[in-house]
Amino acid sequence: MTRTKILTVAATLGLFILHNNFWSWQPDLTLVLGVLPVDLFYRILWVFASTGVVWLALRGWWEESE
Repeated sequence: MTRTKILTVAATLGLFILHNNFWSWQPDLTLVLGVLPVDLFYRILWVFASTGVVWLALRGWWEESE
């Protein structure tokens, strides 16, 4: 396996674990930047991170078929 494949698999497993959000099951009224609830801000960051993993997977795994 190439380094990109190992990184993609590790990042996917990490995002899978982070998706469960174990530490924030209690209601939290904290606001980030005075506007966003902290859970919504966390989800936005998680979506950007998962988009990066998908991009990495497409770049690293798709090139082999060409």
